[in-house]
Amino acid sequence: METEVAIVGAGPVGLTAAALLGSLGVNTILVERNASTSAHPRGHVVNARTMEIFRSIGCEEPVAKAGLPPERNAGVSFLSRLTGPDIAVLATRGIPDRDRAHQAASPSRKTSCPQDVLEPILADVAGSFAPVNVLFSTELKELASRPDGVRLECRQGAGDLMIDARYVIAADGARSFVRERLGIGMTGRGRIGRQIGIYFEADLWAFVEERPYLLWWIYNAATCGVLIALDGRRRWTYNFAFDPDQESVGSFTTERCEAIVRAAIGSDDVPLEIHSILPWRMQARLADQFSKGRVFIAGDAAHPLPPTGGQGMNTGIGDVHNLAWKLAFVLRGNAPASLLESYNEERRPVAQTNIEQSVHNAMKMAESGLSGMATHDSPIAKMLEGPDSAAAERHIREVIPSLREHFDYIGQTFGHAYSSRWISPDGTSAPPFRIEQYEPVACPGHRAPHLWLQGPNGKLSTIDLAGAGSFLMLTTPDGDDWQRAFAEVSAELRVPGRCCSIGTGGDYIAQDGSFVQSYGIGQRGMVLIRPDGYVAARSSHAVPDPGKFFERALRTALAGPDLRNNEEPSAA
Repeated sequence: METEVAIVGAGPVGLTAAALLGSLGVNTILVERNASTSAHPRGHVVNARTMEIFRSIGCEEPVAKAGLPPERNAGVSFLSRLTGPDIAVLATRGIPDRDRAHQAASPSRKTSCPQDVLEPILADVAGSFAPVNVLFSTELKELASRPDGVRLECRQGAGDLMIDARYVIAADGARSFVRERLGIGMTGRGRIGRQIGIYFEADLWAFVEERPYLLWWIYNAATCGVLIALDGRRRWTYNFAFDPDQESVGSFTTERCEAIVRAAIGSDDVPLEIHSILPWRMQARLADQFSKGRVFIAGDAAHPLPPTGGQGMNTGIGDVHNLAWKLAFVLRGNAPASLLESYNEERRPVAQTNIEQSVHNAMKMAESGLSGMATHDSPIAKMLEGPDSAAAERHIREVIPSLREHFDYIGQTFGHAYSSRWISPDGTSAPPFRIEQYEPVACPGHRAPHLWLQGPNGKLSTIDLAGAGSFLMLTTPDGDDWQRAFAEVSAELRVPGRCCSIGTGGDYIAQDGSFVQSYGIGQRGMVLIRPDGYVAARSSHAVPDPGKFFERALRTALAGPDLRNNEEPSAA
């Protein structure tokens, strides 16, 4: 079989990559060694930026509907057992100023959609694009570089399958076969702790009806862990740490796990059924490089990180969103192969920041006495079960407000910026990156801010204008010179691009009239946005030669450090 891009691994990252490439018309084969998508609800946090990406491939609404209902996703509770009262609650919704900030930042909303539900949706979306072929029960056995691509040797059933691909994306998890074959090293902590995840079903409505929380942190003498609501009523996972030097994975039998779950609930009377028991390793590692030759690694293959903050899947989906349009441009001859070097330069710092913050969250929980390395060794749990219970509850209530960045991180979701050599700086400085706070800016390298627009076909977001495999130039209705120059230069360079004017008399009107202010330009300014929604270049005012400006900006966005004044983008 021959294809333009081969993807290894059909988790959320690999499936999203296939859908993105398919939407861009790139011939794609995805291979997955398992017979189907995941049956265990591992990851579940889908942040608002990822929902924007799902929006671009047409599955934001199905994911939102399949996830935990928004009204049941209002906060995080800390308590001794589910049948007991809340000791403290950290609200993540229903706080007016924070709700307004989230609504102003994006047309999409963070949700919780467990992996066993999310993956089939993504598989259906990927498969709906004609250029995409998803092959389950197909295991990669070897890969080898060729002059014009990569050959993948796969085992499919009792037979062998050879796939020749121009490029490969490896989204094959923390123990990545591809990463090891490439000899890419990893740095960081390979073992922060070991965990057991129990997926079970039980009707717990009687205990949670008036408490619509996503997470329940449990502390008692029998168990310490986190109970995760998957549908708000019947489907749950319970995750807890164990010490592999003291206990083996095999000792966590179904009977023992049922007892642990009952201890977390606080009742022996509730009928429950355990569906699966999954041991997993908490780690925080970063690949030394995100590509080698024509092979790119993404998701856990490049950066396994702790679940504290729910950044793992979202960081990986951000990886392939950054990469997909670049592969399409190179394959179609719209950009030189050097554009692909920007993937490592742009995504590795983001992954490093998210790893560091996730580790910080985990360490802060530990330093606060709110996590333990075994099933029942938390200091807080011991205090709650003894004469010092009042002091322990007081400590929890005092500590919880300081943990907001662990659970409510709008700045971390939208505030990452690229400062690579493929971005044209405009001399302005952006607000500092902050985990809990986000200030929308259109500085080069930042995600273009969301604004609601009114157009001929109704209401849409600026987020909806970006993408579709083309550069987007935004200006006011006074930007005729910019529009003419952009049309001429993009055609000359064979760069897909389109123009939109925003303001009275233009293509769209910003509902709050704030386009010029929000994007930091004057009435004759301009913003150039990449296909992934990030600002490539900006001018706050008119320039004497807009054609020359665009030629330089587009060549920089595509050729980066290989920029030559007379160079034209060409296929690899």
